[in-house]
Amino acid sequence: MQISLKTIGFSILLLLGLILAFSPLDTVRKEQIPTKTLLEELQKESVYVQADELAQWIIDKDPGIQIADIRSEKDFSNYHIPESIHIPFGQIENIEKSDLFDETKMLILASNGNTRAGQAWILLKQLGIKDVYILAGGLNHWVQNFSNPEHPKGAYTDDELFTYQFRKAAGTVMLGQTLSVAQDNKATDAKPKPIRRKRKKAKKKVDEGC
Repeated sequence: MQISLKTIGFSILLLLGLILAFSPLDTVRKEQIPTKTLLEELQKESVYVQADELAQWIIDKDPGIQIADIRSEKDFSNYHIPESIHIPFGQIENIEKSDLFDETKMLILASNGNTRAGQAWILLKQLGIKDVYILAGGLNHWVQNFSNPEHPKGAYTDDELFTYQFRKAAGTVMLGQTLSVAQDNKATDAKPKPIRRKRKKAKKKVDEGC
């Protein structure tokens, strides 16, 4: 019995459908999220990790996070956040091929500010990487936070005092030896042991550059 081309074509389509249905997820082309949708999501506070929050995770040696510094090799060599890996912005689309990348961990992108990290975040989201976030304010805000934190003035709250003390205590660890840390000999500035706090939403998004 002669089989028509129409029947053959239908059989091939059916076979392809079965292959796709039972193929592992990583072998199927990932559906790309519309850029407009991602731009809207990028405005949400939940996309950003605050400097104090990330510093606490580093101190706690949280095994579930991975920091990807997307700046230039020169900037990364000059200074980078402890435990971070270097994946330049130009190579971000190939992050899944990097031996440094661990897809099982929460990925936090760090640049000088929010702009370039935001672009990298969109690219990774379009690649199907879901658990990815941005360090709010980038390295510029990070250094400002921990190099010379400002003591709260006036009728400050306990949380404001805690934040100041935490930044003073964490500064030498977060900045390492490559950046100078201002010294303050006031008795009230004694370095306490950092206390684990619940994650809080930032009041506003900080952008300190690219």
